[in-house]
Amino acid sequence: MKNTRGLSPCGFPLVFSKSKTGFTKKYAEFIREALGCPAYDYKSSKNINLDSYDVVIYGGSLYASGILGLKKFKTRLKNQKLIVFAVGATPPKEGLDEELIKANFDEEERKNVKFFYMRGGFNFDELNLIDKGLMKMMKRSIEKKDPEERTPDEKGMLNAFNQPVDFTRSKNIEPLLDYLRKVENNEENVG
Repeated sequence: MKNTRGLSPCGFPLVFSKSKTGFTKKYAEFIREALGCPAYDYKSSKNINLDSYDVVIYGGSLYASGILGLKKFKTRLKNQKLIVFAVGATPPKEGLDEELIKANFDEEERKNVKFFYMRGGFNFDELNLIDKGLMKMMKRSIEKKDPEERTPDEKGMLNAFNQPVDFTRSKNIEPLLDYLRKVENNEENVG
């Protein structure tokens, strides 16, 4: 991609992410490698002046239906277009993107945001104490159900408690990269 105003020196937006268990960071690294630009974690992003960038990419882990760190990150943006990727253990399904967009962006923000969902994984051992407690309560709730009434997601979650699962794949960033190519070729506006 050619270098245009408001992009990083390599011609692409800056990439930031906030990850609890490493799956979101893994996707940020896939994007960094594909674009040839640095990727920053959420904490170090606080030291970067975003004012001279037109487009910023932000990735966050899903926590309930909220995107980790996004609410505070958005307060740092002025008129930038934002590309957001959210990472969760749930398989992509119809209506999920719309649900997450509604939960994380007001109507005005939706005009300047392009959203992507990517499946991550689950590793109980990487959770902090509070999240482990919450997940144990959820596990007990699922275990109380008749096994025949458990959803595929619930069955998968029970299995993941015993063995971590990782669904991250570099191919999952392709829709985001395709979108950036269209933006670069002026085939589509960000947001």
